[in-house]
This record gives sequence, C-alpha cells and structure tokens, in this order.
Amino acid sequence: MARAIKSRRTERQRRSKVQTEMPLNRTNYTIIIGGALLIIVAYILLATNNTVYGFIPLDLVPVLLFIGYIVIVPIGIMYKGRKKTAEQAKTTAEATK
Repeated sequence: MARAIKSRRTERQRRSKVQTEMPLNRTNYTIIIGGALLIIVAYILLATNNTVYGFIPLDLVPVLLFIGYIVIVPIGIMYKGRKKTAEQAKTTAEATK
C-alpha cells in the first residue's frame, strides 16, 4: 500500500497564494514624515539660535524632539486606521469602475 506524500511544492504554492497586506499604508507614511519634519525643524531651531541659555534651546527644542521621537513616529508606525465594511468596499469598487 502506498501512502500519499505531500510535496513541498504544493505547500509553497499555498503560502504564495495567501494575500498579504503591506504593514504600513499611505496614512502611516504621512504621519511618520510629519514626525520627521518636526524633528528636522527642532534641530534647525537648535542650530540657528545663537544663545546657549534661552527659551528655544532649553525649553522648546527638547519638547519638540520628545514629541517627534516618542509620540508622532511611534503613532505613525502603530496606526491601523479604520477597517472597511463590506458596503464601503463595494461602493469604492463601484466608484473606481
């Protein structure tokens, strides 16, 4: 009696047929770019200020860097967005036709 042997090729084909979504979408990249721009602005403010002891280098720039690095960029990475319902997906598909 012969047994059926699973081939590796069929397992690979099954894996490749599974549709995967990109982990980040346009909204995520927009949020991340906004955080990067805030960080760049903070460093520019730090570089252009001539005084060592002042409001901008001691108070404003660290707050902007904290918000950019610790708040905005991680939110951009973790943001999932709204899930589309079947009706919304249907209407967007009809609108693109």
